[in-house]
Amino acid sequence: MLVLHSHIPYVKHQGRWPFGETWLFEAMAETYVPFLTTLLRLKKENVQTRLVLGFSPTLLEQLGSDYIRREFVEYLKEREKAAMEEERIFLAQSNQAMADLAAYYYRFYRNIRKEFLVELDGNIIEAVNALNDDGYLELVTTAVSHAYLPLLDQSSLEHQVYWGKKIFEKYFHQEPQGFWLPECGYFSGVEDILIKHGFTYFFVDSHAVEGGRPPAEFSFGAEEEADIVADFDHTGLSTYRAYRIQDKPITVFGRNAMVSHQVWSADYGYPGDAAYREFHKESPRSGLKYWRVTDRNSPLDQKILYDPARAASLVKHHATHFVNSLAATGREAVNLGYHEPLIIGCYDTELFGHWWWEGVAWLEEVLRGIHSTPELSFILPSRVSMPDEEAQVFESSWGMGGKHYVWDNQETGWMWDIICQASKEYQDIKRNYGADSSEISLRAQAQALRELILIESSDWLFMVSNNLTRDYAMKRFFEHYAKFLRITSVIREGSYSDNFIQWLEKVEFEDNILEDLNTRR
Repeated sequence: MLVLHSHIPYVKHQGRWPFGETWLFEAMAETYVPFLTTLLRLKKENVQTRLVLGFSPTLLEQLGSDYIRREFVEYLKEREKAAMEEERIFLAQSNQAMADLAAYYYRFYRNIRKEFLVELDGNIIEAVNALNDDGYLELVTTAVSHAYLPLLDQSSLEHQVYWGKKIFEKYFHQEPQGFWLPECGYFSGVEDILIKHGFTYFFVDSHAVEGGRPPAEFSFGAEEEADIVADFDHTGLSTYRAYRIQDKPITVFGRNAMVSHQVWSADYGYPGDAAYREFHKESPRSGLKYWRVTDRNSPLDQKILYDPARAASLVKHHATHFVNSLAATGREAVNLGYHEPLIIGCYDTELFGHWWWEGVAWLEEVLRGIHSTPELSFILPSRVSMPDEEAQVFESSWGMGGKHYVWDNQETGWMWDIICQASKEYQDIKRNYGADSSEISLRAQAQALRELILIESSDWLFMVSNNLTRDYAMKRFFEHYAKFLRITSVIREGSYSDNFIQWLEKVEFEDNILEDLNTRR
């Protein structure tokens, strides 16, 4: 069961570079378009693939925008032009190797533009719909702004799940059965909200089901490690089968630790191979990346030039290794007594192509390999009957340490105080002023909810914690909170001045997630 979760925070009308709309356009060019055209090609070749694919509502609201689709084409043209100009510069410098790489990028962006406009008819969502209709995909949703659910209050949990479902239905014209818990963040009771809204299954990390010690992705000092890495009691359960949450009509799937870590582990995952393209070093002139990993521990100024042909040959090797590992894992599980064991791999979709440049090509080879391996076959969650076996799942996440540390720590505690206070403020506004049905009041209340939903995004917390994009995250967090405070203050005062209305129009344009929002639900 291959599960891909797609998410980009809301960057529409939030500037271009380095973390505005360019962030989304990179994911579209490097991941979504090549991934979908790969699936369409495999479909034409009758290669049977059955994948679980999730989109966050913030991503859907952007991919469904005519503005974003137009700007994406312009972005691709800009990339083509930048690559062409650098090719000329390198040729003038008699640097043939760099010129060849620039030409390689020119061809890449030109082909992506053609595939987007011709193969996908300029509409990623409709291409996904078509693959879903043909049975190649099973679609799942998640919280509306990808909020970290274990730390939210009940009111915020309700609107995160409710609007996550509604936006899914808006774009895919069906009710979702599966729910992706953002960051695999589980707590006892979240399943009750999911059941209430009609969901029948969700996913957690391996230690949530099996217990034990989550694998550490980073090196900690002994004292820090003791504080961060949780140690869960062993349960005797296994991710080789699905379970029903105890006494409740909902299925939980646990991802397979070995299969997942083999791909994205910082220490031994495939993307860290010396021949693959280095993500973190780029041309200061164009932003194009001309170097390979070389050595994961070497400084950026010691990286060697990238060789696409060498990387392409390695992709086939790593894909074969992965498929063989899946088959061996399945045989081991059968020997342990699991008949037709489930092997569940869960990944961020953007890993393939965006973070790991060769990832989409690797994924294609893996899909072909599974199709041609008699021991292996794909299965979709909807084809798994409600299990008889029950499980009590541990409060957990797939983040560092296995619990909440990545999103709730010394760097982010103040953000949670604001999120909590904003939620209480919104509940108070709804309770005391919700009866005002004037057009401007309804607009203001709707925008207050939009700003609260955007404040609650897990992205800002993660970016502050990892400290690489801290300034941008804090800027966005404070901007949404400041907008929220002004709106709620005006609602309380009932003073809808012309100046406020003009400002509200600007904010509605900038933050128009949930365009069809109805505060009367």
